[in-house]
Amino acid sequence: MTHILNILRSGGLVMIPLGLLSLVALAIVLERFWRLRSGNFMKPAVVSTLRELLVGGHFKQAVTYCKSNPGPFSDLVATLVENRFAPYDELKQIMEDTARHRLYGLQRGLGALGTIVAGAPLLGLLGTVIGMIKIFSVVASAGSQVTEALSLGISEALITTASGLIIAIPALFAHSFLESRAGGIITDMETQLIDLLHFVRRSEGKTEDEEEAA
Repeated sequence: MTHILNILRSGGLVMIPLGLLSLVALAIVLERFWRLRSGNFMKPAVVSTLRELLVGGHFKQAVTYCKSNPGPFSDLVATLVENRFAPYDELKQIMEDTARHRLYGLQRGLGALGTIVAGAPLLGLLGTVIGMIKIFSVVASAGSQVTEALSLGISEALITTASGLIIAIPALFAHSFLESRAGGIITDMETQLIDLLHFVRRSEGKTEDEEEAA
């Protein structure tokens, strides 16, 4: 452990922002892995119950159920049911606006993670440049401690480069995976909503709930 700390210290001041970036990246990845679970957006029991209610034409009960089981999917289904008589283009716009608002948090943090993926290697490169500058300064001065100073400069150059890549490479794969997972959740939700649209769309006549109310 002490050896590792000594190696990190050899990287110079650039290791401080690199260390902070690694902590931020880790926090984002862990939070997104926890958040981007399909159960947080489409609970199987909720989807099954809503399907049964809509197949049976119990639209009022479906809206009530959505309100008692809040969540992105329930909110979208409630919006779909409540606006089922709207013209198709208007209904599509309403659904898109609602989805944009309710699903905004799906990709939260991924932009920052992408920035870390791009920025970490650049910081490592900066450390490399600083190390090389020190090496050339030593060569120019050609003092009695040339060997020690050269080794320190080379260590700083190599350690910062390696650290930047060690941060960026896992973050890159995590970013790609999380972005794909977020896209998969959106696709699954769209598929379910399109399927449910056939049950709630009524171009003419009354719904079963309205007939019972009459």
